[in-house]
Amino acid sequence: TIDMLEEVGIPEPTARVDEYPHEFSGGMRQRVLIAIALACQPKLLVADEPTTALDVTIQAQILDLINDLQDELGMSVLFITHDLGVVAETCDRVAVMYAGDIVEVGPVDDIFHDPSHPYTYTLLESIPDEDKERLTPIEGSVPDLIDMPEGCHFASRCPWAQPECTQGEIPYLQHGDEEIDHRAKCVLEDFDESQYGEDREGITTSDHEVGDRLLSVGGMKKHFSRADGFLDELLADEVESVKAVDGVSFDIYEGETVGLVGESGCGKSTAGRTLLHLEEPTDGKIVFAGQDLSELDRDQLREKRKDMQMIFQDPLSSLDPRMTVGQIIMEPLKIHGLPEESPPDGKSRKQQRRDRVTELMEAVGLEPGQYDRYPHEISGGQRQRVGVARALAVDPDFIVADEPVSALDVSVQAQILNLLEDLQEEFGLTYLFIAHDLSVVRHISDRIAVMYLGEIVEVADTDELFADPKHPYTQALLSAIPEPDPRADTDDRIILEGDVPSPIDPPSGCHFRTRCPKIIPPEGMDIEQDAYREVMDYRERVEDRAIDLDKVWEQAAGSQNAEAEAATVADGGHPDASRAEFEAVLWDDFFDVEPTGEPRRIVAESFGHLADGDWEAAASLLREHFESVCERKDPVLQDEAHPAACHLYDQPE
Repeated sequence: TIDMLEEVGIPEPTARVDEYPHEFSGGMRQRVLIAIALACQPKLLVADEPTTALDVTIQAQILDLINDLQDELGMSVLFITHDLGVVAETCDRVAVMYAGDIVEVGPVDDIFHDPSHPYTYTLLESIPDEDKERLTPIEGSVPDLIDMPEGCHFASRCPWAQPECTQGEIPYLQHGDEEIDHRAKCVLEDFDESQYGEDREGITTSDHEVGDRLLSVGGMKKHFSRADGFLDELLADEVESVKAVDGVSFDIYEGETVGLVGESGCGKSTAGRTLLHLEEPTDGKIVFAGQDLSELDRDQLREKRKDMQMIFQDPLSSLDPRMTVGQIIMEPLKIHGLPEESPPDGKSRKQQRRDRVTELMEAVGLEPGQYDRYPHEISGGQRQRVGVARALAVDPDFIVADEPVSALDVSVQAQILNLLEDLQEEFGLTYLFIAHDLSVVRHISDRIAVMYLGEIVEVADTDELFADPKHPYTQALLSAIPEPDPRADTDDRIILEGDVPSPIDPPSGCHFRTRCPKIIPPEGMDIEQDAYREVMDYRERVEDRAIDLDKVWEQAAGSQNAEAEAATVADGGHPDASRAEFEAVLWDDFFDVEPTGEPRRIVAESFGHLADGDWEAAASLLREHFESVCERKDPVLQDEAHPAACHLYDQPE
């Protein structure tokens, strides 16, 4: 078991083998599942959406791991996913499914660059990229799997459908050379791609104007106490708190869309909820339309919320399953006593509100006939449209959209993004768009703020951020985005090691320093950047006492006399190994790029302290010689158009 955990990259597997799943991060839990699957040494690994719930940085680690294990073990992988970027980067051949049928199968390059089935082509056209100002989603929705249409299941949505598409069994046609297995279940040999989407031009992300400052956030904090109750908080010497948001400042202007990005757990959603006062801020100032929200009482805040609304991340869990679509959208109208004008003669207040709900449903692309349906009776995209309509019901000026498309497939995602853009143009809305999918954020946002462990580390106009990211975290985040193109060069990808530290006790100085590939060495030290990163990782393990020294001694001694070694360790001694062999194991375990000269001598000296079991001496030695400015001082954002909270750039006094 320990060997398998080590194989999939779990650090200190001997110590962690007895821990429970909730003690592992999301990425580590996925590694454990891979270890379980590999335990029987399979010839085929079925990976069912193995990275869907993970951030791009952790996803890059897992994909890298699966590729390495596949090369090492010589196994085949069936990779099931809806992320086309992941498919392009990991797969040799691709099978495209629609409504229970495989509609196209072929080599990955042919599928992406010469799709032969209309569904494959339209799916690829739905993906946001830098060249598209307007997305082209697939019209309609997937047919009911209980009552499937005859013929091609995609015919009702296909822009090139022919009469024969709805009659009988559709054959597979071979495309390209016979030796290449590239087949599509379609009666068409080819189709005119230039016709697709030509009649659906509309609002683009560059069409709206930006006005005066609408929202100003200064030093906003939200800490959650870990006390078990009032008595615990009263009697405890020191109550720990989760520093979910730890002093963020930014402005948002009328008609603007600001993207807020970062890994899961960085505080994005908490920041969105806190600035709306759905969570009470621990500290800081939030000014909306010239009004400090902290000065408002409960009734005044409720009144102000008519101007500030939220679209929640999971449409199913945020909609009351006991209420119909119409009741859900009508609820804010009842709470706020809207519409404000009296109903016209001959019409009741209830009918007036029902008419308003029907207007909202039509505005977000829902059929009025869905008024009496329950959330479980409509699709995921339709549920998200209900969430959008509910937010629009009170005619707000500002909407926080919290991961509004993260649970949706790429085509439905395109529909919702187009809808948000159209509504912004129609109603003059301002958005804070929270997401971890950077291709989506790039498409819809005017400016982007990058968040890491409760702090904003960089802010810039969208085009500038993608063209010239300053902060090493932003660079890693952008580098990790999977490209839906198998020909894309990913050799220079930055793979971040490790997980986001705990917000209960974040690292001193720059919070990103524990993972940063560009951490700054002490002034005057002659050491390669990669070697210094590994020294700092080793140093962190020493300070946390997270090295199994007994296992190092065992490895140093070899496995020729395992029973004698185990007995020696049990007696408090060490197996029969020299200090040189002990140090060799440490070099091998912790350093792919070994330091040279004086830095190497210091690291070797620390190995000697560990051989003596003197953790404190080793930690003190490493701290004295290798301490970085990144851990001594908190970096801050500069007062300029493209600030980055990093010591690589000039810091204001």
